[in-house]
Amino acid sequence: MQGYPFINSLISLTERLFRQLHSQKKIMKYKALLFIIGAGLTLSACKKNENPVIEEEPLVAENPATFTEVASLTLGTTGAAEISAYDPSTKKLFVVNNAVGSKVDVIDFSKFPTISKAQSLDFSATSGVANSVAVYDGKLAVALEATVKTDDGAIAILNTNSLTEIKRVTVGALPDMVTFSPDGNYIISANEGEPNADYTIDPVGSVSVIDVKNNYSVKTLNFSGFENAKATLLAGGFRVYGKNATLAQDVEPEYVTVSADSKKAWVTLQENNGIAEIDLVAGTILRVLPLGTKDISLAANAFDVSDRDDKTELGTWPVKAFYLPDAI
Repeated sequence: MQGYPFINSLISLTERLFRQLHSQKKIMKYKALLFIIGAGLTLSACKKNENPVIEEEPLVAENPATFTEVASLTLGTTGAAEISAYDPSTKKLFVVNNAVGSKVDVIDFSKFPTISKAQSLDFSATSGVANSVAVYDGKLAVALEATVKTDDGAIAILNTNSLTEIKRVTVGALPDMVTFSPDGNYIISANEGEPNADYTIDPVGSVSVIDVKNNYSVKTLNFSGFENAKATLLAGGFRVYGKNATLAQDVEPEYVTVSADSKKAWVTLQENNGIAEIDLVAGTILRVLPLGTKDISLAANAFDVSDRDDKTELGTWPVKAFYLPDAI
């Protein structure tokens, strides 16, 4: 389904709705049946069984050669359309577009397969570029880095219907990814905290947890508490390599995923070759997990090390490679 981000968004939203109904015990009150079209999966539940039943349907072989483009829209030049989020209640797709200024384009899907650009949300006057968007229950969250990227950034929360700003919350430097918890109670941002070009300023990497129901109060968590564990982390394959950087400065959170019960988040620390586990309810970082290395001297890990020839040539080498996780 990688070629169909719109359908993927619908699948994700359907799964999220199912989890929300189940967590609120609403499935006990009536029979609920949700179909995920195109995923080959039916989720169902009824009064006799509070837990969701997952029934696998026969897989149908797909032929990519038969796929056809349903709709397309050009939003700008190189670097225009990137991260997107779909709001089913308003049939709008929100797309980060920093080709000119700091913008989020609003795409109208109400007449699908005819789609059109309705307008752009322009944040240029108050922030640096927009890096990420997420949608939940009529709310749009936009991750905005500061005009000077090493300064603290912000998460702007807007109403997806009126497109008016509900709240703007200050978070850590360079919020690179934003997401909602499945229950909608938290907005979480991975604040990458990249240094400036000459490494004279290196802000700490951090994770911000915004409590939606508590008037969007925020806790921004950094990794200074793990400085004493640096030696152990390094032995496990963690990387701390920045010029004169502390562990907290060197950590650069990249991407966030949240557990189905909305109590924990896991955050990739890409350049550091690790993953952090976050307690959303307590607002604390529980642990940092180094990911070790891959031994390229082993036949099972044979690797083509050259990008300067026109052939694939796997081989073993006396080196070890980091994993450097991105999305999760």
